[in-house]
Amino acid sequence: MTARERVIEALIYIKGDEGIKIEDIKEVFALETLASAKDLMNKFVETFNGEKRGLIVEEYNGIYKFITIPEAKEFISTLVTNEQRAKLSDAALEVVGIIAYKAPITRSSINAIRGKISDHLVSLLMLKGLIEEVGIAKTPGNPVLFGVTDKFYDYFRIRSINELPRLSDFSNIDLDSDTTEEIIDLYGSQREE
Repeated sequence: MTARERVIEALIYIKGDEGIKIEDIKEVFALETLASAKDLMNKFVETFNGEKRGLIVEEYNGIYKFITIPEAKEFISTLVTNEQRAKLSDAALEVVGIIAYKAPITRSSINAIRGKISDHLVSLLMLKGLIEEVGIAKTPGNPVLFGVTDKFYDYFRIRSINELPRLSDFSNIDLDSDTTEEIIDLYGSQREE
């Protein structure tokens, strides 16, 4: 491992759960381009992960973090039995799914899609750090827009929104029925065109 790679290892360690971004690597090493920072990180990941340690480096939505190896899962579970990961209710999963697919989105749009008031679930998901306020809609009343956080990617173990299943993959949504336009309209985004 090179001196630069040892520094990257230390930087990832220091950043902890927050992880390190390519932009941080570019800045710290005074690199010319993001592409050169990405190349440096790719070489580091290949070297570090090739050393067969108890930790590996994974990238989640452009953020690099240390994670434990799958073989250690059983032992870690034994050690931290008191710290159970809080599971989300079906309703909370539904709301975070709507936000993930349609971000940025307002509370009223979430409520319209679900057909129920979801304010308490939005608050719960914000408290858990899975969603956040990402802006203000330029519509009457200037409602808050919500999107997912980096913690969302960690929680669901995905690297980007593109890894979410497509809506057509869900068997309970009939995209061929006469109500297709209604469903698609309900799922419309609040993004500015």
